[in-house]
Amino acid sequence: MSIALGLYSVYKEFQRDLESTLRRVKAIGYEGVEFYGPFIHEPEKIKGLLEEIGLVNCGWHTEWKLLQADTIEATLDYHTRAGTTNMIIPALGGPWQIGHKMSEDCADVWVQYAGRINELAGLAEKRNLRIGYHTHAHEFHTHYGESTPWSLLSEHTHSGVILELDTGNCIEAEADPAQVIADHPGRVQLVHCKPFSRELGHETFIGSTTDDNDWPAILEACSRSGTEWLIVEHESEKGYPQFDGAERCYAGLLEQLKLTRRELLL
Repeated sequence: MSIALGLYSVYKEFQRDLESTLRRVKAIGYEGVEFYGPFIHEPEKIKGLLEEIGLVNCGWHTEWKLLQADTIEATLDYHTRAGTTNMIIPALGGPWQIGHKMSEDCADVWVQYAGRINELAGLAEKRNLRIGYHTHAHEFHTHYGESTPWSLLSEHTHSGVILELDTGNCIEAEADPAQVIADHPGRVQLVHCKPFSRELGHETFIGSTTDDNDWPAILEACSRSGTEWLIVEHESEKGYPQFDGAERCYAGLLEQLKLTRRELLL
């Protein structure tokens, strides 16, 4: 498993200076980055910088509106030229009301989304790209009888669709990230490693005693389930903002990963 930084973690810095941000990410020790936000820069510039600096474009959070019939070809073209490997849908439904209003929320809507995502996966595959979906708390705590948005997406999307689990969002929904990963072997190729405290919210970091993620269990589940990228995403705005959190989380996750690898070899 490789470690990447979700650029949402340092988005203010990224908006201010693309190149210096990427160079600082590399200097910390990260092997890749996952992009977030609109297509501001020329894709060839991004690809060239990443190759020069030595970072992998392991994914890009790509809004639903950019995956519609009238936008999908331009989106695929951009990602192909930028060297993106995985297009990840950052959110649907929920409090953002992306794709549908809260009043329209039901199981059928999520089954329809799954069908469309399968179609998009086929289009992406022709460009050597993959598509996936990023989880928030509402995919776990919203119930339609015995079903949830998470269960419907995992059941009705095919095995080539990535289920990008966010550990902090999962805990916020009172679910167990390690168990969720273990229950879906081969599907959770990307994991957002998000520090989260039930008491402090996002004001913590990986390696802190206040972080409620059970990293040994999570990383063991990732190793056994075929996770490819561990993507740090921290959302601290006060205690550990921007690169402060990115540096702390990298050090903490690297230490946890070393311990996990040692345990698996025993």
